[in-house]
Amino acid sequence: MIYLDNAATTRPYPAILKDLDRIQADCYGNPSSLHPPGIEAAKVIEDSRKSLSNIFDVPLAGIVFCGSGTESDNLAIKGVFDTKKSGQKQIITTRIEHAAVLKSCEWLEKNHNISVDYVRIDPTIGQVDLEHLDRLISDNTHLVSIQHANSETGVVQDLASISKTIRSKNPTIIFHSDGVQAFSRIPVDLKSLGVDLYSISAHKFHGIKGAGALIMARNLPLLPLIHGGGQEQGLRSGTENVAAISGMGKAAEIAHRDLEKNHGLITAFADRFKTTLSKEIPETIIFTAPNTLPHIVSLSIPGLLGEVLLHHLAKNNIFVSTGSACNSTSKKLSSVLKEHGYKKERIMQTIRISFAASEIPKDQEKFIDKFVKIVNELKTVMGS
Repeated sequence: MIYLDNAATTRPYPAILKDLDRIQADCYGNPSSLHPPGIEAAKVIEDSRKSLSNIFDVPLAGIVFCGSGTESDNLAIKGVFDTKKSGQKQIITTRIEHAAVLKSCEWLEKNHNISVDYVRIDPTIGQVDLEHLDRLISDNTHLVSIQHANSETGVVQDLASISKTIRSKNPTIIFHSDGVQAFSRIPVDLKSLGVDLYSISAHKFHGIKGAGALIMARNLPLLPLIHGGGQEQGLRSGTENVAAISGMGKAAEIAHRDLEKNHGLITAFADRFKTTLSKEIPETIIFTAPNTLPHIVSLSIPGLLGEVLLHHLAKNNIFVSTGSACNSTSKKLSSVLKEHGYKKERIMQTIRISFAASEIPKDQEKFIDKFVKIVNELKTVMGS
């Protein structure tokens, strides 16, 4: 099996899976209980909090564990608005964000009279139009939420320049970034980037599903989404998923340690794959932009529907996707690719291949030859 859908989820590190059974068996106490089993479980959580605190260089209180990246996005976006206070407030975001960001903004606009404005994306490079952002910012702007890296194109936003634009107009604005695709793939220094709130998800960097975190680079008075026992500083009530949080901390340490090495391995493989594909199937259209993650390759082959190609590859044990997994069941065309000026036909022909260092085929040349052969077979069948 060749698994190339790592932007959707990653295979957990073997060390995480090995430790998972031990945590479930030995650290089963409720972390809020004061007896030894509870204290032991609480320590596991705090060890992960320390790991993330060190990696992101924020205080321990700046790590809020959630159940997913989606929850982290929701907490960041909804949590900064006290909807009981009068006065119009504005959010600025983009139309290429993850659904968790877009739906949260839409909910605030519909239910709490918060205005939402969408900054334009330069379709040639996929990055925020800073001049348009400057014009959108007003005295009413309370939050700007811009993703760090896009899950469909791999485009990395220039968060430092975005932050500089925001602060020059209104230094009180809160800046949130969905870093789910970026963390573990490129270096993240929240202070130099000027980001206040940053969302991550464990299963995107070889942890297990069921854990995410909101990283707070500065202390902000957030309102909780979930009320109850007051866990996570009162911001995320509910008995913690100790095993998933433990795995998240360990996976973050491994990913942070191996970031440069893995980045090099993936870059080399992705370049080789794209070069060969373009040579052997010259009509292939590969998305390119000045600043992208090497981990994500978006491509289309004229005459082949992306979904058909996906299933044909799957029959040969090669697994890719047609876009964001969170939107895969939707019949709507990708809003991300629309923003890049793609027409309907090209959107429907596009597939996304997303790499992880641990999933690189041992025999790269043999895999690439197989990929090309499968595509050519399908082209023959489809008469293209």
